Amino acid sequence: MRAALLSFSVTLVALGGLPTLPARGWLLLLLVPVSAWLLPPLRSRLKSSLPTPVLPVVAGCLLGALWSLVWAHWTLAHRIPESRSGESFVVSGQVVGLPDSDSRRQRFLLDVSQWPEDSGINPPVRRIRVSWYGGPAVNSGETWQLRLRLRPPRGFVNPSAFDYQLWLMRQGVDAVGYVRTDEANRRLASASRLTLGYWRQRARAWLEAHPGWPEGEGLVQGAMLQALLIGERSGLSNEQWQRLQRTGTNHLIAISGLHIGFVALCGFTLGSLLGRPLNLLFYRVPAVWVGHALALVLALAYSALAGFSLPTQRALVMVAVVQLALLGRRHVRPSDLLILALATVLLLDPLAGFDLGFWLSFAAVAVLLLAFVGRTPSRQPRPGASLIRSQWVVFLGLLIPLVMLTQGATLLAPLANMLAIPLVTFAVVPWLLFAASLVGVWPGLSGLLLRLADWGLTGLELWLVILDELAGEALQFQPHFGWPGLVLASLAILMLLLPAGLPGRWLGYPALVLALCLPGERPPPLRLTFLDVGQGLAVVVQTPRHSLVYDTGPRYSDRMDAGGAIVAPYLRRRGVSELDAVVVSHGDNDHAGGLKSLLTAIPTTRLWLGEPSRLDSGAPFPESLAAPEPRDCHENRSWRWDGVRFSLLFAGQPAEANSNNHSCVLLIEYAGQRLLLAGDIEREVEWRLIGRERVPEALTLLQVPHHGSVSSSTPVWVERVRPEWAVVSAGYENHLGHPHPDVEARYREQGSELLHTGELGALEFWWDEDGSMSRRYYREYQRRYWYQ
Repeated sequence: MRAALLSFSVTLVALGGLPTLPARGWLLLLLVPVSAWLLPPLRSRLKSSLPTPVLPVVAGCLLGALWSLVWAHWTLAHRIPESRSGESFVVSGQVVGLPDSDSRRQRFLLDVSQWPEDSGINPPVRRIRVSWYGGPAVNSGETWQLRLRLRPPRGFVNPSAFDYQLWLMRQGVDAVGYVRTDEANRRLASASRLTLGYWRQRARAWLEAHPGWPEGEGLVQGAMLQALLIGERSGLSNEQWQRLQRTGTNHLIAISGLHIGFVALCGFTLGSLLGRPLNLLFYRVPAVWVGHALALVLALAYSALAGFSLPTQRALVMVAVVQLALLGRRHVRPSDLLILALATVLLLDPLAGFDLGFWLSFAAVAVLLLAFVGRTPSRQPRPGASLIRSQWVVFLGLLIPLVMLTQGATLLAPLANMLAIPLVTFAVVPWLLFAASLVGVWPGLSGLLLRLADWGLTGLELWLVILDELAGEALQFQPHFGWPGLVLASLAILMLLLPAGLPGRWLGYPALVLALCLPGERPPPLRLTFLDVGQGLAVVVQTPRHSLVYDTGPRYSDRMDAGGAIVAPYLRRRGVSELDAVVVSHGDNDHAGGLKSLLTAIPTTRLWLGEPSRLDSGAPFPESLAAPEPRDCHENRSWRWDGVRFSLLFAGQPAEANSNNHSCVLLIEYAGQRLLLAGDIEREVEWRLIGRERVPEALTLLQVPHHGSVSSSTPVWVERVRPEWAVVSAGYENHLGHPHPDVEARYREQGSELLHTGELGALEFWWDEDGSMSRRYYREYQRRYWYQ
């Protein structure tokens, strides 16, 4: 059984990364051997003809492949067709999950209960992610009829970045859209008390209505309390979240194994106490059974309160597997329980292998089992020794997954978690849950318990602030392992996790240090990456020892922008902790909206602006932000980094120049190659650059000005620059119609290859020492079947 479950899990993880799905006919071919295994006569014949260890592995692989393909085809079949994108439909459904709102819109999930029969779309769409601009307040559990303009789910595709389209698929979302103004829009029914959404909405309203939310003399840590109670983390500030990441304690704010396991333990203890008098009346019902049953019930209730989020599902499955095994009086090895939980999680979510938390949670449990289960201590351990050792073991065990998946780790994590874990587990979560359960029964006691939980989190924040200020940045490290270093580091960590006393175990320490010192991948002399940021621009330029960002992409909402969500994570994965220069072509949101978040996450030495007095559509440059003095880029400046020449071009501006014509223009030259980043310049500046001989002829690569707008890329400009590669950074099917068909035709007629980030994802170009170029289009390079 172990081999079958493990092979089933491995197959699901492997097939989740298919670039395209096999035709449905393959399902029939897979059904034949699976059916043979299910029929007793054929199964007996297979057992006699195949070696014993091989049969369960083959059976697990076949079942995993069949389930993976069936689930994928079934899920994609409900997606709204690309050919119907942009059409409007009147649908009815129930709001699920907690709506998310900002100053511009509300967003929520709508489970469709009535789909128009005459739509011609079959099977119908099941769940829609809805945006409503300026609409009335929507609450979880309500039933609405809405006129929606829909399109298929689609997200940005960047190197090793968050895959929004995958997240939507795992959430069961078949279409995204927005509400159109129409008389058909109306609330059909209020939320029923029998729905989960009603109680989650009430819990959020209870916390938000508490005096002092989100700041003041009342609750100090309201946003973190909300995250711990209902799994809603949207209220956390960027500063809070970054501090949690720098100290390695962000796992505490996700309702996962730690919290649900503690609730289950409390349920078991309480159930065992209640089960003792029950056992006197019904002697066939052991007290421990009541404990296991109550543990399962409370874990299920807490998971429901958190909305059965994906991390919560994993934790609940692991707790349920353990409790059911104990209820059935089965003697099961801990490793078997871990493998069973792994298979169950992947059965429920075949794409869980793309989730960072999936690997970290199972890896953490695995290394703890390896380090503690089956070992007898040679002497009585000192108080607190187990906690210290467990943190060290988890840090070592998760080092390789963290480096591979996030390209970074923090040495603060073991120290921070030694206090943070018991503090949150024993001084926050119990009081918070008791307060929520007593709010309608004993409001006074409920308020006191909530205050205790708030004080506990205040103490946690004080501890993390002290650690962060003392050594937050100094203890962050981003090793870049090559394959030799990765193999050596894995072997070293395995040696360190072996039982004490084994000969040669100490060699793990020098081996790990050596692995960290081995050189990683050698960077190319020049790398240029156009990140996929939608309707906007963000370009990263790197030489072996220097990094520059040209434009920082747009701000999408009050809480999210491209600088913090896309550019900074990409730089961290490239090992960049400080930038040498940032150039913001001009102040429009689609070019400058991510600047503040980027500089907050990764500082820079130089900052050049096309409009120093204007940023984020009129907002002044924030004095509180630790950044160098902004410089005006409209001077002819040039410099060299590692043999690459950079030049800011300026040929004067037309009278009454608009914002676009204030754009910085950056020329990059290396080994005879010429690359031009032109921002949003329009025809007047194009003519000036040509007339004053600022821009060279026959470029290797051009960032097409103004996203391919018809106001730029005049015929004389295209004839002059004649780029081999012309890159348009714009959103997929954007409402502005970029790039304009006439502009596309001009570049193609003179022989340029036109590339569109909205269609191809991030575009990466790099040059070797001899000037030869290689390129990569990430929607094709890391293609997944859900992109179709």
